[in-house]
Amino acid sequence: MARDKRRIIACLVLILWLLLIPSTVAADGITVVESKADYSFAQQVTFTLQATSDTDITQVYLFFHATGEERTEAVNVPVEPARETGVNYVHDLRHFPLPPFAIITFWWQIEDAVGNRLITEPQQFEYTDNRFQWEHLSADGLTVHWIEGYGDPAFGQAALDIARASLEEINTELRAPVPESITIYIYNAQHNLDAAMVLTGREWMSGQARPELGAVVVAIPYEEGYTSRMMRYIPHEITHLLVYQAVTPTGYKYVPCWLDEGLATANERLPTPEYAMALEEARVAGALLPLEDLCVPFSPNSRTAFLAYAESASVVQFIRERYGAEGIRTLLAAYANGASCAGGVQEALNISLSGLETIWRAHLEPRAPWRAWVEEVGVWVGLWLLSLLVAVPMIGRFRRR
Repeated sequence: MARDKRRIIACLVLILWLLLIPSTVAADGITVVESKADYSFAQQVTFTLQATSDTDITQVYLFFHATGEERTEAVNVPVEPARETGVNYVHDLRHFPLPPFAIITFWWQIEDAVGNRLITEPQQFEYTDNRFQWEHLSADGLTVHWIEGYGDPAFGQAALDIARASLEEINTELRAPVPESITIYIYNAQHNLDAAMVLTGREWMSGQARPELGAVVVAIPYEEGYTSRMMRYIPHEITHLLVYQAVTPTGYKYVPCWLDEGLATANERLPTPEYAMALEEARVAGALLPLEDLCVPFSPNSRTAFLAYAESASVVQFIRERYGAEGIRTLLAAYANGASCAGGVQEALNISLSGLETIWRAHLEPRAPWRAWVEEVGVWVGLWLLSLLVAVPMIGRFRRR
């Protein structure tokens, strides 16, 4: 019994000793003692390597790239020939920004004087905005992050519930493959989101989706009425993720802006009344934007862009009413195969882009009062006439008797 106890103690000591030894990677006489990356958001990333070799290490290369980016950065890090080397490479994010909320993958290539070469296993870190501490809630592949101190668990739960319901409702129509994970970052104020995006070389509005990352970024202050903003912004951005999934990554660039943004705007769970007002004002003034102009990214002019969103949502709703959900899916399938803006409409709906615009504009025209009255009472008039057709012959028969 005592011998068994000693064996157990010896095993535990051995395991503890092994855990205390720094993790190393070795091949062909080269050993990596440490490899890591630390960053300060929008300022710099510091990549650190410590390695040893049986002979002098003469070359060290660092490779890294961000998810969704085609280019891989390759850096020849200067080293003095030695059997032990420690390097710190600082990547300046102020001049060479990385996409925010991306996964950054990096690895090293180490060479020594006798030609041995070691390529390390890729390591990853998530490039989030670490200027803030983030709270989070997760369920069913969805994770909501919000800035610590600006929202309680009820705030996070509301966002998570809206995201979960929106994902299900929107995909009832699109039937797209659902991403394995969707991450939503909620900033506490618009100026904080703006600052984060400007610092990383991007200009975003009240929210943005990164479909290739499965990430959504929005600004929703923790104040009365925050659920209203959640019901607008979260479904809007989730729609972009699902459109991306529906057309595969290669097809997303062919989806016209009016369809992508129109679906996103139409899927907002709380409509924006100002869109209807802007649309009607433009119709009356003869200032509606040509649908062809909405194939490409919208104008940076806020007034024009607002009208573009309103029109796009209206066109999508019209297509839904006329062609059903199948019409939307057929459109997306056409663009997934590389159709042009006009070509996709012709292929999917069997109508030209200008023809679609014509019937959509006609749909916007108000009905004359007499037509509205006729349409409203028409059913009853029809039933009355039908009753006469049945009743008159019966009366004639009664009279003949």
